[in-house]
Amino acid sequence: MARLPVLFLLLTAPAALPAQAADSGAFVITLGTDTIAVERYTRSRDELRDDMVLRDRSPVTTRRLVAMLRPDGSVARLEFDTRAAGGAKDPPAMHGVATFTTEETFFEVTRGGETRRATVVTPGGAMPFLNFCYGLYEQIGRRAHALGGASVEVPAIWFGASLPFTLTVTFPSPDSMTVGFGDQAPTLMDVDAAGRILRADGRLTTQKVTVARVPRLDFARLRAAFARRPLGALSPADSVRADLVGAAIVIDYSRPARRGRKIFGGLVPWNEVWRTGANAATRLTTSADLVMGGRTIPKGSYTLWTLPTPTGWKLIINTQTKAPCEGATCTLPTRPPLWGTTYSADSDLVRLDLTVEQLPQPVEVFTISIELQGGGGAGAARGGGDGGGGSGVLKMEWENTRVSIPFTRK
Repeated sequence: MARLPVLFLLLTAPAALPAQAADSGAFVITLGTDTIAVERYTRSRDELRDDMVLRDRSPVTTRRLVAMLRPDGSVARLEFDTRAAGGAKDPPAMHGVATFTTEETFFEVTRGGETRRATVVTPGGAMPFLNFCYGLYEQIGRRAHALGGASVEVPAIWFGASLPFTLTVTFPSPDSMTVGFGDQAPTLMDVDAAGRILRADGRLTTQKVTVARVPRLDFARLRAAFARRPLGALSPADSVRADLVGAAIVIDYSRPARRGRKIFGGLVPWNEVWRTGANAATRLTTSADLVMGGRTIPKGSYTLWTLPTPTGWKLIINTQTKAPCEGATCTLPTRPPLWGTTYSADSDLVRLDLTVEQLPQPVEVFTISIELQGGGGAGAARGGGDGGGGSGVLKMEWENTRVSIPFTRK
């Protein structure tokens, strides 16, 4: 695996990994050129202690957890606190406790002085899962080794979730491990003989992060430095709103950033359907029929996808807007919206050619806009048209590429 970018500033001098039974280490988690989190941990035979600074939110947050471990690699109990990085001495914004048995998981969460409790059925027991916590990833690897096999399904549960899920853990070689969610692409990891993660590559996953192990880091100094430099949401939600001769048009999407990465033909592969944003699937809602690329788009809600290739782009308008379901759950009002990794070609309404242009200056953050024509008004990513336009152009811009397609109200 190629060497991954690491944070060189503020790290203390390297040192050999400890040889004693107790283990310790640290990780630097990056997204492109941005460090989004740092982590340190210590582990003994029966306890894991882990501290993190997380910049993917505002304010920057610290997270401290203590997990009680069983000999088989499973977790018996997990307790953790979160608080603003700038308020290390403040009471925690959240305090959580989870207790794991072979059949159930018990959650207790306290926020603002209010405590809520929940019980989740987890047959066979579940491992706790917290985003970007590679100390727990190592523990999941230990649990998979205890269960046995070159490919192991490990039940897991997000803290406070109502349902467990399955992590697929594989060991392609003695010095490698992969961890994936169901049938999604996994995170690739280099590990040593003790199962410690040396580096991780999540660029095949939706998180797109890379991770490097370091012997130690100056946690207090990093916490103070990052407290003043939040990144906020990594792909914030946004919307486009326009009024086309009385037709209300809304596009809801999320906006990933370049962060020094090659986008088209790199982060976004050629010849593969792209989610056209991040997080939940990009959604188009129109209150009236539209005509786009010579095809009628009936009023209603759709998801938008694209198919970028080196020689041209397609816009895909798809009728699936809700998460997959079975039986009675399909009628529940709480059924969540479709996630951007769940594309089904069977639900395509149309595939339309897009006009492709090269931009003279790169666009850092993915942007969708609607430009109204033929009577005034212009749609913008954070605004909308003022009505009166007889036609419009849907535009998408990122890196050095703009794709567009005109449309009218039918």
